[in-house]
Amino acid sequence: MRVSVVVAIEGGASVKAVAVDISSDGLGIECDIRQRNMMTPGGSYVRNGKPVSVIVDLELSDEGDQSIKIAARCLVAFSRRMSNDLCKIGLRYVDIENSSREWLVRFIERKQASLYNQ
Repeated sequence: MRVSVVVAIEGGASVKAVAVDISSDGLGIECDIRQRNMMTPGGSYVRNGKPVSVIVDLELSDEGDQSIKIAARCLVAFSRRMSNDLCKIGLRYVDIENSSREWLVRFIERKQASLYNQ
């Protein structure tokens, strides 16, 4: 499952990327080197002894055209360069509204069920 995501970083800038590996605990995002360096300069995801914090905005929709916007504060768990110009950043939710988390879990369950029923 690939979904567009906007990642707000410290200093007010934002980065548009692709969310992959969405789960109830966090998500991975794929981006290019420039975007990765905006979020985690040189791949370093620790600042002043603490993981980098970002805000993600996801808009998820299901087969019934029902959609919801989910905003969550996340900590960067890892930042990896996958190829010449492709990076993957792992994010763990640390602040997400309960109703958004519940909708996210139902969304993931529906997506998994539709994969098994194909």
